[in-house]
Amino acid sequence: IPSGLFVPSLLAGAAFGRLFGHLLHKLDHTSGTFADSGTYALMGAAAVLGGMARMTISLTVILLEATGNMQYVLPLMMTLMAARFTGNVFNEGLYDIHIHLKHIPFLEPEVPTIAERHEIVAGQVMSTEVKCLRPVERVSIVYDLLKSVSHGNFPIVDTASSGTLYGTASRSMLCTLLQRRAFGQPHDVNNGHYHSNSDGSVDYAELLGPKRLSPLVQWDTIERVYPRYPTIDDVQLRPGDRNCWLDLRPYANTAPYTINETASIQRTYRLFRTLGLRFLCVVNHNNQVVGIITRADLLPESLSDSIMRGRNAHMTQGGGVST
Repeated sequence: IPSGLFVPSLLAGAAFGRLFGHLLHKLDHTSGTFADSGTYALMGAAAVLGGMARMTISLTVILLEATGNMQYVLPLMMTLMAARFTGNVFNEGLYDIHIHLKHIPFLEPEVPTIAERHEIVAGQVMSTEVKCLRPVERVSIVYDLLKSVSHGNFPIVDTASSGTLYGTASRSMLCTLLQRRAFGQPHDVNNGHYHSNSDGSVDYAELLGPKRLSPLVQWDTIERVYPRYPTIDDVQLRPGDRNCWLDLRPYANTAPYTINETASIQRTYRLFRTLGLRFLCVVNHNNQVVGIITRADLLPESLSDSIMRGRNAHMTQGGGVST
């Protein structure tokens, strides 16, 4: 997070270091006992900047490149390590503090300690209120869903196979398709024929078969507006558009990253952080979507809340049995 403190920290540290060097030279009646004041200025700049940003190796290289003198390698490394260890005794680095103040869900390299001490699975930390779409969905449902929530991705479930995961659709892609009116008319879908599932719903994806609703939008057309994708507020629907159908099958990501609900939280955390994911679909043994995990769900505070919810549920069930 840029804070504009890199150069001020250098200047403040250099000023204090040079002041300390001048004081030593004033106290030294025989010249030559202490190093030059410029050396103390360099070490002071390294100490203040290292204590603020908690950088060691990279800052050593930067200062060595600035000075061009390799004899400062050992003093700089010792100064920066001392500044880092001293700062860690009192608090975190300034950038880490800013991340917590802005409530940015940043995942540390190591798995949180609370996850190592308790046996937690993905099904305990996932969010169960998942907003899903069908492969062929009405424009009104997609539009109202994008208006009501701010999620960045939506799972697509196949109702013909009892809600198994078909793929995912991003918010930017859905807004682009709606803005470019990439949907078909109602008569293009049913033609007066319906195929009902066991729950009474109509599976229009199976009804269409390999047929795709036109007009199709090319992928390069969708990505051409990156990073300024249209928002749902930029989409203007005509009176008859809400009854049209949006075919998501040509645009869906049919190979999203998933994890089973019984997987350990350690595996979930490493998979999430190693791949740099924004969300992770949680499925059961039948590949049906049962939840979704985001970065916020893997923070230590969220993991602690999940453990407390599990304990409360266990105590409630235990109390019900005993009575």
